Amino acid sequence: MKLLKRDIEKDKSGKITVIAEDKDDLWALYNLIAKGDDVTMKTFRNVKKSNGVDSTGTASNTSESRKLLRLTLHVESVDFTPSDEVMRIKGRTTEQNDNVPQGSYHTAELELGQKITLYKDEWDEISLNTVDKACSIEEKAEVGAVVLEEGVAHICLLTDSMTVLRSKIEKSIPKKRRGDSSQHDKSLDKFLETTAESTVRNLDIDSLKAILLVSPGTTASQLYEKIFQLAVRDNDKKLIKSKDKFVVAHSSTGYLQGLEEALKSPELVKRLSDTKFQRNVALFDEFSKYLNEDTGRAWYGEEEVNKAADIPGSIKVLLITDSLFKNDDINRRKHFIKLVEKVRDGGAEVSVFSSLHDSGEQLNLLTGIAVILNYPIPNLDEE
Repeated sequence: MKLLKRDIEKDKSGKITVIAEDKDDLWALYNLIAKGDDVTMKTFRNVKKSNGVDSTGTASNTSESRKLLRLTLHVESVDFTPSDEVMRIKGRTTEQNDNVPQGSYHTAELELGQKITLYKDEWDEISLNTVDKACSIEEKAEVGAVVLEEGVAHICLLTDSMTVLRSKIEKSIPKKRRGDSSQHDKSLDKFLETTAESTVRNLDIDSLKAILLVSPGTTASQLYEKIFQLAVRDNDKKLIKSKDKFVVAHSSTGYLQGLEEALKSPELVKRLSDTKFQRNVALFDEFSKYLNEDTGRAWYGEEEVNKAADIPGSIKVLLITDSLFKNDDINRRKHFIKLVEKVRDGGAEVSVFSSLHDSGEQLNLLTGIAVILNYPIPNLDEE
């Protein structure tokens, strides 16, 4: 998401002006825009125009045209279906102009590439974090990639809409000679070592959900081996634990078009679709396991979670759906935001589930909020 302007006062009221560049940006805005906010944007509206009045004073010769207008709406509801790439914002106009009376209903459609200004009476921590993440390539990227062949490597970050080149490595590698490949092998090993070090330096492997190594032949497999040789040498335990994130794939070239080619393979498409929500899926599975075992380490429901939050150090993970942050009741919305801040301050992980994903739907069926505890606490559901 492109941030054009940010103007937030000390009392946390203010506005931002942004352009949504991909579906993830629309999803971020869907989570940001709440009932009671004001949005200003260009939108089409059918406008009626009277060309005069008859003898009784009634308007006559009325014509209707479709005009592009800049309107400010006081938001009443927001609707977004990811497959549509369009978000619909319904509200009442806040200003009088020649074409639209103040207070009239209008539904505006926000599309990719369109500028929008969002005003809130209060920008809370959740909303500001959403803006920061949506406007940062590093935060939005969930997949890293290295596409290479002997002598050239491209280290990239991938978002839903773009590939961002972080580093390019080029090294001349001598051809193998008949009966003597030592110079070739030595140069190739040095190239792989340089690429491996640059990969670890340029990609935040800890936060990424998958790292693709793509090449013709066996170069990607050799890079994979080199990365973990260096990890063992340097005793990099975090990197060693991330081994399962690395995926080796084949392409016909070590240039960026080779990455596009690899990403079309059905195996890689499935693997990457699974990574997007894999942390939430894993957490919900862990929660379900404890719940079924009835050990007192998994609880759901607002009252139970509030009780757990009052016990310092008890919560390991708070699971909460984004729908609770879009509650029409502003006080309820603030309550959940303060709860998240309290749990985070206590050192626990907070995982926000998407209501448009299966795991989020399942959590919504269980009140939309739950906890995994560090230790069993029985009878949280009793007075």
